[in-house]
Amino acid sequence: MKSYFSTNRVLAWTITGVAVATIFFACKKEVTTDTAPNNETDNKTIGVVQHEAVVSAMYNDWFETVASVGIDQGMFTGRQANPNGTEMADVPKPSCPSSELLDGTGGTWPKRVAIDFGESCLDRFGVYRSGILNVTFSGPLFNPNSTITVEPSNYKLNGKAVAGRFVISNASFSLTAGMQYTTELTGGKITLADTLIINYACKKTVKQIAGFELDRPFRNLSDDVYSVDGTASLSYEKGPATGLTATFTTQSSLIKAWSCQYISKGKLKVDFNNASGVIDYGDGTCDDVATITVGDKAKEIKLKP
Repeated sequence: MKSYFSTNRVLAWTITGVAVATIFFACKKEVTTDTAPNNETDNKTIGVVQHEAVVSAMYNDWFETVASVGIDQGMFTGRQANPNGTEMADVPKPSCPSSELLDGTGGTWPKRVAIDFGESCLDRFGVYRSGILNVTFSGPLFNPNSTITVEPSNYKLNGKAVAGRFVISNASFSLTAGMQYTTELTGGKITLADTLIINYACKKTVKQIAGFELDRPFRNLSDDVYSVDGTASLSYEKGPATGLTATFTTQSSLIKAWSCQYISKGKLKVDFNNASGVIDYGDGTCDDVATITVGDKAKEIKLKP
């Protein structure tokens, strides 16, 4: 017999803060048009950075979505959900997505869950999603020995097809160290247009570095700060540089505070087609500016909301 989860109370608490922090190389970058580099390879490298920003952001909410189901239903400890919702702040109740427990009731593991966005589910950022995320919990969410596997079925974001296998592991939470987890995406594929298909893979570790709550962990978000480290690779199945692969590596941890809309500190290295570049997010000041240096050329990057 099937039973159903409700995800109605889980949009504004701390998992949302983590999801924003996992915008690995910043979301929706727009390179300014002034003083454009003349070198074709350098220009392509900057273009690759922009595509990586768009593609990585399209996977970033998967942890949030999965963790929302787990937290709301008590799967972070293996017990049933607390009807009073004391693990999280009181939040508005959205109408979608819906979540269906397919098996593994009670204390039985693994548990399989279908998170269904229907034909069109609008989130708080104005993004439309459709299709299903099929999730398998090998054990409770915040058990370091558990793995959570996410596989999409006809899943789209703003009408763009998104595929891949997303595994969450080493997730933990404590009152002294906050939250941390590792994600690994393999076989990622985004169809941005008929002539632009991108293959993508990444592995990241996200750690809370400030804002731990001692009385109720998921109540106060305003002082939360996260660091992100990892690697990624991007290649074009169809696009401007078919057959070439770009790699991305954090040189110093990317820092994202809940109180700031943007990544405010850290450096990311990109290697592509015999060219290398570094994206510098600044000194910790909350602003919408980053700088990319490729060869002897430096470009300002604006971080758009």
